[in-house]
Amino acid sequence: MSASRGVGTTTSRERGQSTLMGVVLLIGMVAAGSLGIFLVAGDAITDAEQQSEQERIEQAFVELSNSISSSAGSGDVSQSMELHAGDQGAIAHHDSATYKVWTQNYNKTNSTIVANGSIGTIEYKDDDGTKIAYEGGAVFRETGRQTRVLSSPWIDYNHETSTLSFSVFGLTEDKTINSGDITIKQTNVDREPTNYIQNDHVFVEIHSEYCRGWQQYFVEQAGDTTLQEPCYGGGNEEGTVKVRLGYNDVTNAFSSGAAVPSEDNIESGTGNGHPIDDIEEAEYTPLDETIQQMVTEYDGNASENLSTTSSNSGGEYYAEELDGSYDFDLQNENATVVVNGSVTTDGDGITVSGCGNGEYTLSIYATGDFSLHDDVKPIGDCEDAPIETIQLYGTSTSSVDFHDSSSTFRGLLYVASDKFNPDNGDYQINFKGGGGMTFEGAIIANSIYFKSNTNYVEMAGLEDSEVDVIPEGYEPAPQLTYLNLTEYEIEIKND
Repeated sequence: MSASRGVGTTTSRERGQSTLMGVVLLIGMVAAGSLGIFLVAGDAITDAEQQSEQERIEQAFVELSNSISSSAGSGDVSQSMELHAGDQGAIAHHDSATYKVWTQNYNKTNSTIVANGSIGTIEYKDDDGTKIAYEGGAVFRETGRQTRVLSSPWIDYNHETSTLSFSVFGLTEDKTINSGDITIKQTNVDREPTNYIQNDHVFVEIHSEYCRGWQQYFVEQAGDTTLQEPCYGGGNEEGTVKVRLGYNDVTNAFSSGAAVPSEDNIESGTGNGHPIDDIEEAEYTPLDETIQQMVTEYDGNASENLSTTSSNSGGEYYAEELDGSYDFDLQNENATVVVNGSVTTDGDGITVSGCGNGEYTLSIYATGDFSLHDDVKPIGDCEDAPIETIQLYGTSTSSVDFHDSSSTFRGLLYVASDKFNPDNGDYQINFKGGGGMTFEGAIIANSIYFKSNTNYVEMAGLEDSEVDVIPEGYEPAPQLTYLNLTEYEIEIKND
């Protein structure tokens, strides 16, 4: 009797079919995996090729910028080059961006346009949305999320010479420029006849699709310019950036608690942030020439000799350095002290014990540094005297160190400068005390650093300031801004 094979029993033929199906499935899985690898690798190669292509076009546009600049300097002599602008080429727009230069008096009641016009743009657009553009001497890379400046525009403000140099490059027409050999030629040049502005602010405004690139250049590289209106934000959604050249009007000094070129120039090592909340981003004129002129005038001509043992009355004083304790009694007139060196406090510091009706002030002008170990403040019956009763003025190279942890400063401090670099840890004003320092007043400086916590900080801006930062008779010459504005018209065509 033979044993029965159940329904679960597999024959040799069936086993062969199963093996064959398994092999086929395995081959299919391997093929699918290989296809996935090929697809991923293909995407990676495509991305790498696209990036390489964009880099070649970036370099070509930088070379284009250099050739256009050379053409502007060569008169009507043509320049030739090979332009790589991809398969679709680049589009030239003769008026897609605009510029305006104008002046405004300090009280903002009168404005005058100096120059305005169009800026030419040559633009390449990739399939991924990336744009590479030449505009106004600059080359920008725009991704929609970020703008990079690959080559700087031809605009610069030199503070030392108070000169604005701005070369504007326009194009003769809208057209497509294909990859290959091109010819660049200057067809016209127009130089702005206005060559200087006296005692007015000068503003520059750029309206452009690449506004963020212009803004980045102005903020980081264009010299002493002050950003007045960013490209986007607030009420501005049009891609327009506005900057102001030069210094703020010194008659508005101390209108805020602290005035520095950028709020980023105030830092703290405490880990709790800095204690200043009344900040104006502004640049005021350094007093180097004024103080040196005062040193020359006061040396040998000052009417008073300083005493460290008794109160000094109002009047004019001169010293090669100020070191020790000094008190002043300002019952009848102002006191002006000119120091051809540094100021170092010791003992009781610098005080005002007599202030009459509060209308007189102590002003100290020094060419050197301020090393403050002790109090600088009104005392006794003058404790509630106006904040401007004591005023300290330094040059653009003057540093100010507050050393003592229990001292008090109450007054005004003016050390306007562009000589310090806080990005490298080089701060002009340093609060170095152990935590008990008290400050009440206003500061104009390049940068401020709090090494430790302060006991009390009150930045007291003066709403209707009548402080004479520069004494009568020592006013500098009228502020002049020299203008070097040139507009070039450029023709570009394929050979």
